[in-house]
Amino acid sequence: YAVKWALERTIRLNGPEGGVFLIADVIKEIEAVDELTVRITLNYPDATFLIRMTDNVIPALIYAGAPENEFTQGRYVGTGPYRIVEYVPDERVVLEAVPTYFGPAPKTKRIVWVIYANEAALRAAVEAGDVDIAYRTFNPVDIVDLQKNPNLQVVRGPSVSIRYLLFNVTQPPVDNALVRQAIAYAVDREAICERVFSGLNAPIYTMVPEGLPPAGASIPVFPKRDLAKARELLRQAGYSEAKPLEVNLWYTPTHYGTTEADVAAVLKQAIEETGLVKVTIQSLEWAAYVQRMSQGGFDMFLLGWYPDYLEASNYLAPWTTESPESLGTFFNRHPRYPVYKELMTKALTTLDEAERAKIYQEIQRMSAEDVPWIPLWANYQQAYLVAQKNVKGIVLDLTMEPHLDLLYKE
Repeated sequence: YAVKWALERTIRLNGPEGGVFLIADVIKEIEAVDELTVRITLNYPDATFLIRMTDNVIPALIYAGAPENEFTQGRYVGTGPYRIVEYVPDERVVLEAVPTYFGPAPKTKRIVWVIYANEAALRAAVEAGDVDIAYRTFNPVDIVDLQKNPNLQVVRGPSVSIRYLLFNVTQPPVDNALVRQAIAYAVDREAICERVFSGLNAPIYTMVPEGLPPAGASIPVFPKRDLAKARELLRQAGYSEAKPLEVNLWYTPTHYGTTEADVAAVLKQAIEETGLVKVTIQSLEWAAYVQRMSQGGFDMFLLGWYPDYLEASNYLAPWTTESPESLGTFFNRHPRYPVYKELMTKALTTLDEAERAKIYQEIQRMSAEDVPWIPLWANYQQAYLVAQKNVKGIVLDLTMEPHLDLLYKE
């Protein structure tokens, strides 16, 4: 009953904080068969549904009579190993272990989660020993320096955060596939990772990170740097030293951190090394960036992705079937878009994981031909955790969050 009530409430609320968009369209009916069984009938087959359902459930027995805005008005509820005993916005969250938690008891009874205003303040706090753990905030220089500190341990987990270049395939001059292919050969991922991120991030050649289900879904399909090939394609597209390609490169200066301007500069240099391209760098702050992107106002632009759920489709479907216009590519107007949509629809209705992986592979191969996007790097910078030497139980997984219930100090 609690599961049925919680799901129906989530769909009914349809609020910005929840993940209702992940389940609302697909669910037709929810039935509580008995106290331990829920039957969910779908409007259409969806092989990723169970993965997207792995979220928390709130207790209907306690909250069925609560107002719909109960959890946006200062009261919090969960089913995990900790409960919130204090929350000061933009300052701290205090957690205490739940003695009646159904799983193994947390290693640490009380955790104070402190929010720092900036990277410098957090670094100073961890170096001074004022905090035991710090993560997901440091710039590359900080991480490299902290790795040299004998009093600290620096741990890197896996990353499902990626960065990439996108094209509006309806916008000249990047509406020409030869131009997009040439830029794919010209970009210098290694230079970005080394010069901007001190080697902390890693080049990627597909949009799908390794390690996501289904097994084998991720394959490298985009080419490594080849300036000669880039020049050849640009000449085929009609460009020359006398008539260079002129293209804008857009970025947003703060949303992805202070390194974004450096990324744009390295990309500009790499592409212009063809001798046949002139890149103009432009920027907008995030709110204006998103608005212009959805209106089709960019030709070539930088963006990043962190998944809504951990399955390969979440790195392909947004651009192929779900929201290509709001994400700025307008790929739904591309001649081969119906093929992508058919393949993605087939994948999402294929329960056999090996077969589904093959379909995802085909979509990736096609994307390397049509180049609506260029994957650039895996954002490992966000997967680093810095801790005092006496902190144990550090486990980082694809969620890119530490397991708080396993942490303890010796």
